[in-house]
Amino acid sequence: MPSFVDLHVLPHVDDIKSCRQIAQTLALAGYSMIGLTVPTGLFHDRLAEVRRTFSDYDVETVTRVDFASRSRGELLRSLRKFRTVFDIVAVKCLNDHVAHVACRDRRVDLVFFELENPKVRLTHAMANMLRGCIELNMAPVILRTGAVYGTVSRQFVLAKEHSVKVVLSSGLDRAELVRSPIQMVALAATLGLPRIEAVKGITSIPMSAVETNLKKRSPDYIEEGVRVVQRKPR
Repeated sequence: MPSFVDLHVLPHVDDIKSCRQIAQTLALAGYSMIGLTVPTGLFHDRLAEVRRTFSDYDVETVTRVDFASRSRGELLRSLRKFRTVFDIVAVKCLNDHVAHVACRDRRVDLVFFELENPKVRLTHAMANMLRGCIELNMAPVILRTGAVYGTVSRQFVLAKEHSVKVVLSSGLDRAELVRSPIQMVALAATLGLPRIEAVKGITSIPMSAVETNLKKRSPDYIEEGVRVVQRKPR
């Protein structure tokens, strides 16, 4: 059985009861790993408490940050400061300038767009230069129903045309928005993502992103393909 991953869970970190409800529901739905999206200034003790809450339900957590930068310079400063702090780095593309930087910067794992913002959309140029993955958050799709279906379908078309990897996440902030992996796949397939790619979007693709970044954060990592090998004592 594949491991199901939801890389975009936004718990209310000051409300442990709500975190517990989300954790329990995700576990019942069949998820084994989530991307715990937290503020950059969250205190270590509070983060540890939230992570323990999910661990109590056998849900593994990796830390994630969402940058919603308004300018190229702001995004680059954030990447320099926090890339090594979080396991997953995502960028919400609020304008075309930020979107182009996020798509071509190898420090960015995921890019996603506000579905209700008509001023910025995934384009052929962005898809062609995208080094990471395009992320679709299902909770906003569910809440906004048919109004955003065309936008989502176009993202899938561009992703397929340019061989861009798609990650299916929830983007949820409460337990009521949890959808099972089967529901996630079915909705994505309805919107035009091939079923096999939808399954990969909640299993192998997000898992690969996590594993790659955990290797990069290892003290033995130097650069892509280069790592320190510890000499065995004779």
